[in-house]
Amino acid sequence: MISTIRELEDLFDGYAPSSTDIKVREERLERMRMLLHHIGNPERSYRTYHTAGSKGKGTTSAYLAALISGMGRRCGLYTSPHMYSVRERFTLSTEFFDDELYITTANELLAMTEDFSIPSSLGPQCPTTFEMYTAYGYLLFQKAGCTDAVIETGLGGRLDATNTIDPEAVFLTPIELEHTAVLGSTIERIATEKSKIIAAGKPVFVSRQRPEARSVFEEEAVRMHAPIAFFDEEISSFGSETLREGERTSFAIDGRHYDLMLSMSTEAMAENAALAILGAERLSLLTDEGIRRLEQTTLPGRFEKRMIDGRLVVIDGAHTVNSARSVRDAFSTIAEGRKTLIYSSIEGKDIEHIIGELFPLFDRVIVTSTEEWKRSDPEGIASLGRALFPDTPITIEKDRNKAIDEALNDSDSILITGSFYLASGMRRLMEHFH
Repeated sequence: MISTIRELEDLFDGYAPSSTDIKVREERLERMRMLLHHIGNPERSYRTYHTAGSKGKGTTSAYLAALISGMGRRCGLYTSPHMYSVRERFTLSTEFFDDELYITTANELLAMTEDFSIPSSLGPQCPTTFEMYTAYGYLLFQKAGCTDAVIETGLGGRLDATNTIDPEAVFLTPIELEHTAVLGSTIERIATEKSKIIAAGKPVFVSRQRPEARSVFEEEAVRMHAPIAFFDEEISSFGSETLREGERTSFAIDGRHYDLMLSMSTEAMAENAALAILGAERLSLLTDEGIRRLEQTTLPGRFEKRMIDGRLVVIDGAHTVNSARSVRDAFSTIAEGRKTLIYSSIEGKDIEHIIGELFPLFDRVIVTSTEEWKRSDPEGIASLGRALFPDTPITIEKDRNKAIDEALNDSDSILITGSFYLASGMRRLMEHFH
């Protein structure tokens, strides 16, 4: 039994990380189906929409949930990872449920799974952290009376624990090289993993893609007899501009012109919003109220702007080359004075090209570490950065709290980026989180 949100967070941390056992990954869907069957398949009690991609799937999901909520529906939103509180993963269109519901649902799930075990032939008998997160999210949305839920994949798609739903539609965001040790070392292989969430006969909405990823999605859609719509064919006159107050974007779909001011900045956010609107329009989910809610949507760690001690602090989980470039461009538009970058990355990322986009913009770079259970190499990143950019002052401060304190003492504008796990636990950020 748990009685607080803090205990809820500790509860999930007590399960095994899914990445430690290859057998778990290969048998993930069978394991997940057994778990969901055991708790009564709550995911079947509402309409679902599925998103996957290397970058942008979280914000696309949030925008879609806002559009659905604008119709007066009760729309759950399941995203990952969380930045400051585990509740961020399970929301009512980015708004938290009552704490009591989070706690009572967790206790109910604990009671339901007390006698549950997975056959040893499918890997460890206890569910993993992400399997439990997913089961919990599905159950929470049922208990909350949700009519709809937007579900973001965790890692990949084909074997992701979320690939156990029967979605109304699928959204595929940009594919880049990421998690190559698990998903493959080419765009085609990664796109193939993501493409496997395409459901038979259900519409698919695809963002701007590299040609090799687009071909994979097109082939899978044909195989699954799923109608597919591509951003660059369906959305015209697209443009965006980063302003202090947000992202101004305009575009046209089916002859209707949109001129929006988004609360989250970067051109990538604008593209995600346009893709969500395309899907909503084709699924008859579009209302003026939904558009209004979409414009107001924010997520922690997605070009999140704060003023701390009179200094601009932007937090973003940019962990691919294109997302780093997008964040850099948006930040440079609104930043003033002396600029400091606090950077870290978990292993397995394209570090050389990512820091190549970021480091030259800044007067100072502080390389730090991520969460202890996510492997990072601050020394290696700093060494590479110094070799590539000898004129940029680059220091190492593994303590993330000391890193932000140093930046606040010596900067006018600060960007914290490289990993969603970087900002987690920074006290100065937690103090300003609501």
